[in-house]
Amino acid sequence: MKAEIIAIGSELLLGETIDTNSAYLARQLAGVGINLFRKTVVGDNTERIATAVADALARSDLVLCTGGLGPTKDDVTREGIAQATGQALEFRQELLDQIAARFAAFKRQMSESNRRQAYVPADARAIENPRGTAPAFIVEDERGVIIALPGVPHEMRFLFENAVVPYLRDERGVQDVILVRTLHAAGLGESVIGERIADLMEGSNPTVGISAKQARYELRIGARADSVVAAEEMIVKVEATIQERLGSYLIGAETLEQQAFRLLEEQSLTLTLYEGATAAPVYRALSVSPAGLARLRGVMIHPLDRPADEHAAAALAFSGAISASDRWRSDLGLGVQAATLPDESGLTAVSVALVFHNGSHQVTRHYDLRQTESWDFVGTLALELLRRHLLGAET
Repeated sequence: MKAEIIAIGSELLLGETIDTNSAYLARQLAGVGINLFRKTVVGDNTERIATAVADALARSDLVLCTGGLGPTKDDVTREGIAQATGQALEFRQELLDQIAARFAAFKRQMSESNRRQAYVPADARAIENPRGTAPAFIVEDERGVIIALPGVPHEMRFLFENAVVPYLRDERGVQDVILVRTLHAAGLGESVIGERIADLMEGSNPTVGISAKQARYELRIGARADSVVAAEEMIVKVEATIQERLGSYLIGAETLEQQAFRLLEEQSLTLTLYEGATAAPVYRALSVSPAGLARLRGVMIHPLDRPADEHAAAALAFSGAISASDRWRSDLGLGVQAATLPDESGLTAVSVALVFHNGSHQVTRHYDLRQTESWDFVGTLALELLRRHLLGAET
């Protein structure tokens, strides 16, 4: 079964509301073995909703709509679905009775506008909503199935789990599961990782995909099977192959920070920081982690007050790491220093130094620090240098 999601609401297009419903539904569809092929966001307009639904039915077997089932005039999902399926809207007294009972239970007066919520497409199967006043409904069209759910997140989740999933399993024969595992990697470029696992990315089951953010990489393995156990076995085999090809650059299920801080704790090592810029990317990463803060003995944040070229930045990162380590008597000292001016290409040299009792590691990279997000790449560089040292891997 192929599925699409249509998130309905002009507030989603205006950026006023974040669409968390689609993310939830995507995860749930994978859990019941349904492939999600597309997500569409459309405003509160009958014609556009009808077009979006008709287009989705031309491509997919299942269309899940969320939002637009309220009592106001801009809640036109019912009208849009009715138009897309060539049906009239039909008033259902039993739905109005359910809505009235909800208001009575809360000792509130029902507005006349709530009567709109008792209308559904003529051939629709209504779904009572015990968590709100917006009934959901299912329309079985010759092209596929449309399921309309309320946009209020807790109502939508309840109805999907308690009404939609049983319908899909019992009446539509959905039996498979799709299991997804996300692994993390760092220290290699996306292109290099892509080359090493290219053949795995061409498979249809299991599937392997990669995404990049701040020089960190997420490798997603998805497997479809008739049971969780069978899907897990498929994923384990692929994970072992990825581990063999990426070696220590594959972090695993943990994030970069989680593994680095766990290794510090397991090895009972303490850390101090020297950062030569107020951006302080390593301290920012540490400060949100109780495990990281527990191993931190001190921080020196010292923006430069004099010019420094690439060579000076490297020397300052090294001397800063030593100074911080000596001051707080830590096992490890980590220093980060950027040059003060970019080179002719607009990139700025940033040096990271890690010192320990019998040696040191140092690396320099170039970043466009005119973009503030580049400091996140610097943080990745520093934490990866620390992680690889703690693993005893080549740096």
